[in-house]
Order: sequence, then C-alpha cells, then structure tokens
Amino acid sequence: MDILDLENQFDEKTKLLISKMEEQIESKDKEIDNLKKELAFLKGQLLNKNRKIFGQSSEQVDSRQISLFDDAEKNSDLKIKEPTIEEITYTRKKSSSHSGKKDNLSGLDRVIIEHKLDESEAVCDKCGNNLVVIGKKSKEILKYKPAELYIEEHISYTYACKNCEADADKVSIISAKIPNTFLYKSMASNELLAHVVNMKYQYAMPLYRMESYFSMMDVNLSRQTLSNWIISCATELKPVFNYMKEELLKRDYIHADETYLKVIEENGKDSNSKRFMWLYRSGGIKNPVILYMIIKKRDQDLVQKNFLKDSRAIFKQMDMMAIIRLKI
Repeated sequence: MDILDLENQFDEKTKLLISKMEEQIESKDKEIDNLKKELAFLKGQLLNKNRKIFGQSSEQVDSRQISLFDDAEKNSDLKIKEPTIEEITYTRKKSSSHSGKKDNLSGLDRVIIEHKLDESEAVCDKCGNNLVVIGKKSKEILKYKPAELYIEEHISYTYACKNCEADADKVSIISAKIPNTFLYKSMASNELLAHVVNMKYQYAMPLYRMESYFSMMDVNLSRQTLSNWIISCATELKPVFNYMKEELLKRDYIHADETYLKVIEENGKDSNSKRFMWLYRSGGIKNPVILYMIIKKRDQDLVQKNFLKDSRAIFKQMDMMAIIRLKI
C-alpha cells in the first residue's frame, strides 16, 4: 500500500489534524531559526563587550575585523529600490515590509528632456492620418557630471586720460581689477584648493593618488606642488586657527583625546618614530569648536605648555580621554 492509498483512507478530521500539525511544525522551524539568529547576534555582542573590557587596548586594526573593509558586498541590499525624487503629494503610500534608509534627491537640479516623434514618424501606419499625443510617461535618471579643469585667463586693461597725458603730475592711470585668489602668487583657484584639501583630509586620499587622479584628467600636477598648496593654505589659515583657539579656551569644558600616527621625514622616507595628534573639542552642542594639533611626544605637560599656555585650564587624564576643566 503506497502513501496515496493510505491518505485516501483518512477521514476529513484526520486530514485536518495532519494539516494543522504540519503548519505547527513549519511555524516551530521558523521560530527555532529566528532564535538561532538572535542567539548568534547576542553572542557576537557579548564577545565584542568582553573584547573591549578585557581585551588588549590598541588603536591598530584587529585582524578579525578585516571584513570591515568589504563594505561594498556587506552593504549591498537588492531589496532597496532605486532612489527616486521626493515629491510632496497627498496620496497614501503602500506599506513596505523592508525598512531601509531612503535616498533623498529632492535638492538636485532637474533637466527635462522631451522625446517626441518627428512629423514624418507621427503618421498612422494604417490610414496615413497624423498621430496626436494621448499621454506621456517619464523615467528619472541620476546623472553624474565628471569634474573638469580648464585655464581661466584674466586680462586687466589699463586706462589713461589722453587729455591729461601731457601733464605728468596730472595724468591718471587706472587698471581694471582682477579677482583675488586665496594664494596670491599661485595659479590655483579657490575651488581647486578646496577640492585638494577636501580630498586629502575628508576622504584621506594620499598625494600620490591625487597626482594620478589629476593625470587622468590630462593635467600634470606633481605631489610636491599639491603639498605646497596644502602647506600654504595652512599658513594662510593660521589666524583662523588662533581665533578658534581663543574661543575654545573661553568654554567651561574642553574634551581632548590623542592618537598616534606615522609621519614622513624631510628626506621622504617613513619615520619609525610616532607623532601624536591631539583633538580638542568644546563641550556642549551649540557652536562647537574643534581643533587638531600634532606633537612629537605624548607627554601631558608638553600639551599644557604648547596648547594651554596662559589659559585657565586644569588638565586631567582619564584613561584614554582627557577632560579639561577650566577654572571659574
């Protein structure tokens, strides 16, 4: 007797009971699977907590966390739809079971390109009469415009009064003004300087990669030139740094922390010695002041001497983070 013959002999109640049992088994399997996932997540959380509390304190990359750099594969989610332009409407949106971060592209400029049939094409292939528009549909495409470099040559014309040129003391010579740039003697525009500094410090792009980046745009900018621009910008912005430092030292509390980094010596070789970068941030959320300073040693006394000189600050070291409380 096969299984089909056996099932045919069951009455309706028995079949209903078997169906309910199968549904319960399937539900239990899903519940067990969810509990296993939750248990694995909690184990991972506990492992991270124990590593932070009892593990070795180091600012170097953990070999077990190399997967952090596989962000392209990890962050991909095929369930997320293509980003759309946000429109203010009063239609009810359908609920979605997937909760992800929505892309907001409403602030972008919009270029509308209409596609219409030519007069020769807008003809009915059945009767030969002209076709009329009965509707339209649109497709939104997120476009990317690559950066470009070009030379902007400013020519300043000089003017003189021909009527007064006979009298040397009376003659008037006037030249049209040329826009000033941040670095007066450099050909770098303000936009290019901002782009170079942004790529270097916001996106951590080394100068040799930046050199290759501009080379692909058919522009030969050596890393020495790029380095000179960055150093010159830092020199010009020194008064801004000093002003922000004055404002920082007026605050009631200052947060400070340091980390070490490798530096390049003047001969261009990597240095085995460490430099320490200190970060200072004002307490509170309103009008924050954030400054960085690099010193050769981690010595707290040196920090007080260089940065907190002539201030009313008291320096207290608390494990890896320093809190500076100002005397009232």
